[in-house]
Amino acid sequence: MRASLALTLMLVLSATGVAAPGGAASRLPEQLHETGLFAAGQPDRLGERVQPFTPQHALWSDAATKRRWIRLPPGTAIDARDPDRWRFPRGTKLWKEFAHGARVETRYIELGTDGTWRFATYAWSADGRSARLVPARGLTLAVEAAPAGRYDMPSRADCLACHGDARSPVLGFGALQLGAELPRWVREGRVRHAPPAWRDRAPEIAGATDTERAARGYLHANCGHCHHTPGGVPVALTLAQDVAGGPAPAQAQLHDALRRMSTREPTQQMPPLGTRIPDPQGQALLRAWLDDLPVRSALNPPPESLR
Repeated sequence: MRASLALTLMLVLSATGVAAPGGAASRLPEQLHETGLFAAGQPDRLGERVQPFTPQHALWSDAATKRRWIRLPPGTAIDARDPDRWRFPRGTKLWKEFAHGARVETRYIELGTDGTWRFATYAWSADGRSARLVPARGLTLAVEAAPAGRYDMPSRADCLACHGDARSPVLGFGALQLGAELPRWVREGRVRHAPPAWRDRAPEIAGATDTERAARGYLHANCGHCHHTPGGVPVALTLAQDVAGGPAPAQAQLHDALRRMSTREPTQQMPPLGTRIPDPQGQALLRAWLDDLPVRSALNPPPESLR
């Protein structure tokens, strides 16, 4: 049975263009600067063509401070023909830095010349000048400013749990996340085959109020990589947002999502990995949306034919 499950995982990862743990990912550079993010010994001097970006809706990471960068190979561009599933050129690299006061970790993904995505994480040295590749099994460090003084760096299998079955292996960089930054990317030709309207204005997440849009954006960033259709987890709950919009989940589903967001009991918590403590701001945002739903329903009752 174990061999059968392993074979199934390998086939799924192969079909989605994601490297299996222990495969091609083992050839990743030992030092972070070798990935091209910065010059050796000069972490604040970004490498050539490395561009910072900030998603509108962030993934909760135990209150860690984060910075993100992307590099596209010269002469290439992202294909946005499918607005919700961007296709990235081979050689694309992305980095995400986590800090609790000082830098702790930088996660790295790249699309190899063979069309396979590879994932790794790098642990920063005490002097903050270099970062070394973490073993494929992950690593837990003592970090005073982190929750309970412990910080978990993901294994490569953990990376696949979120990235491997997402609509795109790249999370946090898309039409609904770039927001005001998107038109510049389109005008400069780094995002191609996009709707003409994107040259002047980015699409927005659907919602009747600012609170609803913010809450749906939060769920998109924190839950949508697993809860999407088609595919995703085998649960009738879609939290990923589409450029074209779509219906909101039922109130009962949102209450269940809030309950799972609010616990860190291992069999109940959501997301199932990656955090030690719940996000108080995320909980407050979802509660505000839920509190608003009965009020709007009373003000806008359904048509007589639907009662």
